[in-house]
Amino acid sequence: MTRRVLNLLILLCLCISCHVPNKREQGVKPFTNWPPRIIYNTDGNWVFNYLKNRDPKDLTVILDALQGTAVDIVTVLVGIDDDLSWRGSDHGQMWGDNIKNWDPDGDEARPSVGGMDMSAVQRLHQNLAAVTDDGHDLLKIYIDRAQEVQLGIFASFRMNDGHGNYEDRGWYGRSIQKMERTDLLIGSPAGWRAAARSDEWNFAWQWDYAHEEVRNRFLGLFDEVLTRYEFNGLELDFIRQPPFFKSGQGSNHTSTMTDFIRATRRIVLRHKARKGQEIKLIVRVPPSIDHSRELGIDTEAWIREGLVDAVVMASVGSCSQQIDIHRAVQTARESGVLIYTGFDSRPQETSPQGGYDNNPVTVLRGAALNGYKQGASGVHLFNHGYISHRKGPVPNKETKLVAKPVGTDLRGFFTSSDLQDLKDLGNSKALESLSRCYYADTRLSNYHGDYPPQVPAKLALIGRGAGIAHAIRIRVEDDIAGGLSDGRIQKTELRLRLTHTEKSFDRVRCQVNGIAVDLTSAARIRNQRKNQWLVIDNPPVKSGVNTVLVVLEGTKSPAEYTKRNDPWPTLESCEIIVKGGR
Repeated sequence: MTRRVLNLLILLCLCISCHVPNKREQGVKPFTNWPPRIIYNTDGNWVFNYLKNRDPKDLTVILDALQGTAVDIVTVLVGIDDDLSWRGSDHGQMWGDNIKNWDPDGDEARPSVGGMDMSAVQRLHQNLAAVTDDGHDLLKIYIDRAQEVQLGIFASFRMNDGHGNYEDRGWYGRSIQKMERTDLLIGSPAGWRAAARSDEWNFAWQWDYAHEEVRNRFLGLFDEVLTRYEFNGLELDFIRQPPFFKSGQGSNHTSTMTDFIRATRRIVLRHKARKGQEIKLIVRVPPSIDHSRELGIDTEAWIREGLVDAVVMASVGSCSQQIDIHRAVQTARESGVLIYTGFDSRPQETSPQGGYDNNPVTVLRGAALNGYKQGASGVHLFNHGYISHRKGPVPNKETKLVAKPVGTDLRGFFTSSDLQDLKDLGNSKALESLSRCYYADTRLSNYHGDYPPQVPAKLALIGRGAGIAHAIRIRVEDDIAGGLSDGRIQKTELRLRLTHTEKSFDRVRCQVNGIAVDLTSAARIRNQRKNQWLVIDNPPVKSGVNTVLVVLEGTKSPAEYTKRNDPWPTLESCEIIVKGGR
């Protein structure tokens, strides 16, 4: 036998061994909730309800409420921020265990994170500790109830939570590890695009992943969680939050982070083989693939190599609609990795819609349908467990409330309308007939890994060279003409919020996809904060990317501007509304 023939036989054997599953692989129990329609993240703050009744049922009412919706998987934070909900770990602590004095300023009413005061933050730790002191394990309570209601349950890790950066209100989130090993942190200088206000104190209390010790801490936690609990998988949240390296160093460490994900994959596969059941790996990454590389995240490499089972693409803290879903789906053609559209359910400020002033679900519908049309397998919801992140205010007529903690009046309930939203967001066909809002992202909540925001934008002048390059771009993935024709869509609207145009409004010019739109006859609507939007019915909107150009005519500066730092006419927000026929 020649060497060439022998080499070919060896290569053939290797190929067969790669594609034929071994006996253990054939015996792996499948995960029935895969692929999920909606992945629902909760940070576990329902533990806040525990002390009043000391009843574990109060910890899982959120899981009970999700039955019958399109939610297939719930991902639960392993603790608070990037610490834990149990004691005795070699890699972390129970959140808050190292804090001896929760009232260093002698005023418990001082503000903290999320609108809570310091006394409420202390109670959060006390609730967490009470669950353990009563002989329970918080994560096991979640797992047991999720199995009973047939929900998939994943352990979620915030890969670099930034709450501890707040010197005024987030200091309690600094674990003993971080206090004693500041050499493992990003530290100072925080960088010009530091996360979570760390630039204000020029110090980032976030892990620097350039250190092997930091990476090993998280790998140890992944291994510990899969050893300790029967989760269906892990969710690694790289959106909570960048940066992961010192300023300007992220793009030099893409291979470091990819190796880290490879190591994570090996841990998952080892536990899958040991348990004989499917264990999935989900990562949550920023919406821009190119901007993510600047953070050290090579999303396309993770997808091409099949290092993860699903990739969620979303902004750190808003409902961004500029997401590289199509590009990620194309990258995943061979690996089979699933791609999901994700968003924090609190959108950027929009006009009143459907009777709601805050966080209208129409924004989530628009982002979700755009994702589905570009090949996404479903949607991921973050922070949706907080009523402050859902549409509101809740009208008085909405009296059917679910998921209220047993025997308490604590907030956190869902209305029947909220649950209907969770059915619709998992159904692309339903979304096509429902009202949706597509908007330009604002710089008021622009985060690491996002596309550059488009508004607010001071209006440029045509006579000074302004043109189509100044246009806002908004993607609407829908057959608008066909929907209007068959009644699936009632009408479309363009909504613009302009400020400082009182003296120069007659000079404002608007075009949609190159066609002039008359603003003088536009209707006007206001929200409760007295912000006003112009409403133009049936603008020339099309399927795909729409250009909305709002500029000033002439060469002379606007009348509002007579000296430096005077107001200038500004486009604050730009929305395309699709009114559904249902």
